Amino acid sequence: MRRDWLVGVDVGGTFTDGVLVRPGAEPLAAKSLSDPVNPVSGLRACLDQLAEAAGTDRRALLSRTGKLAYGTTLAANLLVEGRGARVGFITTRGFRDTLIVAGIGRERIGVDLTARRPPPLVPRHLIQEVRERVDARGRELAPVRMEDVSAAIAALEAEGVEAVGICLLWSFRNPDHELQVAQALRSHDGWFVTCSSEVAPLLGEYERSATTALNAILGPPVERYLGALTGDLREEGLEPPVLVMQSTGGLLPPLEAARLPVSLLASGPAGGVLASKLLADAMGLPNVLCADVGGTTFDVSLIIDGEFATGERARHAGHDILAPGIDVESIGAGGGSLGWVDHAQRLKVGPRSAGAWPGPACYGRGGSRPTVTDAHCRLGRLNPDGLAGGRLRLDREAAVRALELLGGELGMHAVEIAEGMLAIVDAAMADAMRSQTVRRGLEPADFTLLAYGGAAPLHAATLAAELGISRVVVPTLAPVFSAFGAVASDLRHVLTLGVGAGVDEWAPIADGYRRLEEEAVRRLELDGVAPAGRALVRSAQARFMGQLHAVQVPVAGGDFDLAAAARLREAFIGRYERLFGAGTSSPEAGIEVTSLRLDAIGRTPRPELRQAIAAGAPAPARPEGRREIWWHGRDWRALRYLGPLPVGSRLAGPAVIDHPGHTVLVPPGVAAQVDGLGNLVMEL
Repeated sequence: MRRDWLVGVDVGGTFTDGVLVRPGAEPLAAKSLSDPVNPVSGLRACLDQLAEAAGTDRRALLSRTGKLAYGTTLAANLLVEGRGARVGFITTRGFRDTLIVAGIGRERIGVDLTARRPPPLVPRHLIQEVRERVDARGRELAPVRMEDVSAAIAALEAEGVEAVGICLLWSFRNPDHELQVAQALRSHDGWFVTCSSEVAPLLGEYERSATTALNAILGPPVERYLGALTGDLREEGLEPPVLVMQSTGGLLPPLEAARLPVSLLASGPAGGVLASKLLADAMGLPNVLCADVGGTTFDVSLIIDGEFATGERARHAGHDILAPGIDVESIGAGGGSLGWVDHAQRLKVGPRSAGAWPGPACYGRGGSRPTVTDAHCRLGRLNPDGLAGGRLRLDREAAVRALELLGGELGMHAVEIAEGMLAIVDAAMADAMRSQTVRRGLEPADFTLLAYGGAAPLHAATLAAELGISRVVVPTLAPVFSAFGAVASDLRHVLTLGVGAGVDEWAPIADGYRRLEEEAVRRLELDGVAPAGRALVRSAQARFMGQLHAVQVPVAGGDFDLAAAARLREAFIGRYERLFGAGTSSPEAGIEVTSLRLDAIGRTPRPELRQAIAAGAPAPARPEGRREIWWHGRDWRALRYLGPLPVGSRLAGPAVIDHPGHTVLVPPGVAAQVDGLGNLVMEL
């Protein structure tokens, strides 16, 4: 049997999204409610919907599948909910308090000193010290005292830990001591062991320690979950391994993903950004603001000059970690975000969410508190036939009751509360988008807004108007765009190495890339990727001497010599001035390469975006009737259309376009047209 079907799944906090791509056929989409207790049940429901749409059953679908890509919020949810493993930590003697002190000096500059700090990732009594020492050049000054290691193992065993993180001083220069300790720890049956030299081999003692601890905290539950998931799917007929989406926008085999769960913290949002880049490339759009509004969060990222905005650091649960990935900012603002009144009698929205259960009041599952979805429902913006292709019916009266109950606390009508909630959540989303652009010295108006996720098409035009953006694109697969991005991705191992060398000191840089490339080839061979399907992509983090933050710069392949160092210098100055303005660079200060990065890519089957051929010139879309919507303080009789609309269709607001998985709001004064790829393009 041919295995030429491609399946992408993205498990969010409220919905599980799926997409099925078959040769010569249009992609099929599915959406099911996520189950926070058993995420696999939401996955099965999603696969069942895809199978039904394809005229088959789940087992037959899996037997035809040649690639199943899986994005998940599991790691992020474990961290937020405090459901990680009980973890011990081993560090160099004298550095026991690195995780306790953390970045307190930096994070509190200009901050209220009475504010509460997040608790340490590992309690102090679970941190053990061993005597050993390596210097900043990686030379051994004192060997590991194995009696200290034995004592640490005994102490942590008595505490009942499930996992242990190891972070020794300067181990990213020389990992031998960490590997010795890890070997002793792995003799203990059942412990999940993480070395900093494997997960974060970069400069920054606290960040390296925090990344290691976080990986250990997430390791056991992620390992159990992925093991159960892959086992279940294999029993039902899936032959190739599930490939798990990571924060970098690439896929990992499940065993590797379980070893590096910290790389999954932005798994879901990364898929949407990857799909955005594919679409932006197809449309010839160099600068794109990616806006994903789901049931729980609003995620925003950038494509600048055709490239992802990336970072080597991230912040999770109040802790800074070293985690290379696509730069995504997430806030608690989605369709399930709850409206509430604070102690000063002010209306607030989020970050708390109704989730999938009970969900918004209009879902009819027992929810009694109003959400953003309930506000849209009351204002007539949602499809009266229900969500998820009609599988989820909407109870408008329940939404009205929830809004009236909240309005009673403030002396406001349901419509006023609904409008107020949407104004608040739109302002929060706009601020997040400004944060991603303005803090980089970029003007939002220079970007195209790409809106996806089930709720984004309802907010997109308002956000664009607020930010001065003139063009909005809503992709045809908007509600499952992150799932499409996952299935359109490749295997990707991201290898990093701290160097701390001047840009003209080309020898250590050349040696670093040689070591990274040897490891990259080893990993791709283990994945079964043939040489013809491999690609090694170099980059480097560089900064002017004395600066705190670095800029990522692409580095060409081949021998790294004096000429390559000169090209790296020129590329860094050019990228720096594009980001921060002409004339802002200071070459006379000297340029330091802080770290090297190598992306080891294994090509996998992936779908392509196909351009449709429109029959004749663009023509007005044919409405199915009208629907009353509330917009800016008044009722409008908006034209109602059923999507997807034919290529070339034109329309003007006020209008609503009800798709099986989402509704697009076209406000008064806004024109829209369906392009050759099936996207709805709104011009403001």
